[in-house]
Amino acid sequence: LMIKMATKRQNETKSDDSSEAKKKKTLNSKFGGKTEEEVMEMLLPDHLKSDLDVIFIGINPGLYSAYTGHHYSNANNHFWPCLYESGLIPRKMTYKEDAECLDHGIGFTNIVPRTTRGSNDLTRKEIKEWSKIMLERMAQLKPLVLCFNGKGIYEIYSGKKCSIGIQEEKLPGTETFVYVMPSTSGRAASHPRRADKLKFFIELKELIGRCKANQEQSKLKQAPLPQNPALSDDQHSASTPETQSS
Repeated sequence: LMIKMATKRQNETKSDDSSEAKKKKTLNSKFGGKTEEEVMEMLLPDHLKSDLDVIFIGINPGLYSAYTGHHYSNANNHFWPCLYESGLIPRKMTYKEDAECLDHGIGFTNIVPRTTRGSNDLTRKEIKEWSKIMLERMAQLKPLVLCFNGKGIYEIYSGKKCSIGIQEEKLPGTETFVYVMPSTSGRAASHPRRADKLKFFIELKELIGRCKANQEQSKLKQAPLPQNPALSDDQHSASTPETQSS
């Protein structure tokens, strides 16, 4: 009996070692030889500048995006196909070209810069602190629209429930509209297919169009009225009554 128990424990240990080795091998293959802990030390760069049409907001970088150094780089994410099919960009682009989206009025950032396995690993304190920093940055950059990629992301940021679409309140202290769309992840339960998400990108494009139209109208209203051209001497004489001599 003792021999059987020892053999069983030995087999279980071998099985555990084998599973751990397989897991490590998978991780090394997925992240180019890096462990999850090493990837979590990596940062995902923002792509931002002033007066953009829209800035897409994530909660924080996931492992794969941090490893690649690009936004929405997971093959199962529907972000890039929807961005093109909605007309927000003029040609098909991939995650490797995320920095070039600035040329099309599109920027990217996250509320919290720290890379984690999942958003549940973030603390409420850091979400609150980084949300304040994000608001200050957006007030300086002044995008037309701030788009939260995921209903849950906006609810974590705002601390309240919301509906998908345009939010009633603008970003505090700014004229920036807030738009909330379903997560573009292929694992999103509420909108799992690409076709389910495309309509929200189209609605976002329409919102940006309305914002631009309103901007143009405001500029026209604020523009000074053109002055009348100076009258010639002959015109001035003809239009001015002669003074009677005394």
